[in-house]
Amino acid sequence: MSTAQIINISITVFTTVSIAAIAWWARKHPNRSKEYPEQVRMPKVLLIFGWLCVSVGLLMGLFAFTTARAPLGARIASVAILLGGMAFVAMYRNFYVAPRAYEVAFRSVLGKEHLIAYSDIAHYSVGTLRGQQFLTVKSVHGVKLSLNMSAYDMTPLLRAIDFREVTGRWPVRTEVAVHDM
Repeated sequence: MSTAQIINISITVFTTVSIAAIAWWARKHPNRSKEYPEQVRMPKVLLIFGWLCVSVGLLMGLFAFTTARAPLGARIASVAILLGGMAFVAMYRNFYVAPRAYEVAFRSVLGKEHLIAYSDIAHYSVGTLRGQQFLTVKSVHGVKLSLNMSAYDMTPLLRAIDFREVTGRWPVRTEVAVHDM
């Protein structure tokens, strides 16, 4: 085995182990909002990756657009990396999910706020994609939420699904009686 092959294998093993360790840590320590602790955000690794892409795109663009003989591909790649990094930062900033006792509130990666009451759920399913369990919920109003169950703690929603399986109906808020004064 040559030195180049040993270095190549070592880099591959290091990268694979690092990605696995980061994914394990992100699952064990969910990223909760400081202002609203029930809101779970995307892992901070996504934000770090986004800012890394933004800075690499800016530096690469600075070189590509200021050098007279820079190839067109370098200019296009720098803009693509910069825009990709900005997209990752925007996704991190926008998305959150907040499962509650009778509803789940979330904001999509595009920034639109949604609230699905458990009594409004028309369809739900649990499936496996690339070895990860995903929960998909669709409301009667057409709002759809699909999440990786190992990355986001959806225990209140899963309890509501179990309640529906047992009783045949969704849990609803108890009505508060208004007393005449």
